[in-house]
Amino acid sequence: MDPIKILKRAWHILWSYRALWVFGLILALAGAGSHGNGSNNSSRSSNDSQSSQQPLPEDFSQFLKEAPQEMQKAFDEGLSEVGIPKEDLPTLIWIAVIFVVFSMILGLVVAVARYIAETAVIRMVDEYENTGSKMTIKQGFRIGWSRTSWRLFLINLLVNLPMILTMLLLIGLGIMVFMSFTQGSKEAGMVSVVISLVILFLVIFVVAIVSIFLGLLRHFFWRACALENLGVRESLSRGFQMARENWKNVGIMWLVMIGLGIVWAIVSIIAIIVSIPVVLVTAVAGALVAVIPVLLAGGLTSLFLSGWLPWIVGALFALPLFFTVAFSPWLLLGSWQTVFASTVWTLVYRELKALPALTSQGGDVTPLPPVS
Repeated sequence: MDPIKILKRAWHILWSYRALWVFGLILALAGAGSHGNGSNNSSRSSNDSQSSQQPLPEDFSQFLKEAPQEMQKAFDEGLSEVGIPKEDLPTLIWIAVIFVVFSMILGLVVAVARYIAETAVIRMVDEYENTGSKMTIKQGFRIGWSRTSWRLFLINLLVNLPMILTMLLLIGLGIMVFMSFTQGSKEAGMVSVVISLVILFLVIFVVAIVSIFLGLLRHFFWRACALENLGVRESLSRGFQMARENWKNVGIMWLVMIGLGIVWAIVSIIAIIVSIPVVLVTAVAGALVAVIPVLLAGGLTSLFLSGWLPWIVGALFALPLFFTVAFSPWLLLGSWQTVFASTVWTLVYRELKALPALTSQGGDVTPLPPVS
């Protein structure tokens, strides 16, 4: 297998097959939603560091008993300071519930669109390599909307299962430490903290290695499912078998993609800085587009709330649309990277699948067509 030829071919497909960009934008949106926790994590860590500097109360159990009353008092004082009447609180709670439901529905739609786009990109590239014909966007959605999309979701869930179990373990250890402090002595609490940290460190180390390995195999699991129309179990078996039998080629390609990822990170930072004037223009366009949902949501909410609260609520509901339009140039950059990486692994899968037949024929012909 020639990695350079595969990269050149994937580059050619990226720029000559513009319909793939639409599905790349969907994947970029889904990726942006899944990786948007960095700032929250940093703010939490800073808050944790500030709270850790404060002295702990003498009686931890008494502190836990008094915490709800103190929180309620601070909450009531905060409402009065910002000018929110208490009679509007039930309405705000209902609006918050509606916003959570809206966010969940939006997240579900994005998740479904992601796996449809994943399936479409894989199959569109494969069809282009087989026949040389390019599908339209409508045809791409048609081949993406299939049972295979659901299977890709299940495969991805299994691949992420170690991370999910680690989060459950983290919650369990936190409960254990909490119970040790509240129902036991301080010595028992400190011992539970030390044991939890040791267990957590070992688990995170093992899960990190396993997740990297499964993340690499996922490329083959997905393509076995999408290109050979296999079930979940058969896709796992087929993908693992192909990666195991060609581990040298897979390892080389994985290292090449890591290197390209580093280069892409540097190039994308430069591109983001250069494209800031363009983003300012799209931000104005996003604000103009978001005016309509702000007016609709704000006007509807003004029937139940007064003052500035309806417009805050309208702005919250319009934020997804605003961010999508405002940062569309950066989303386009992400879509190119996503489509290129997916195309590379599809070509790798096709190449590895064709290697046994080529070897039995005694030839060294590559199945990749020449780049025009």
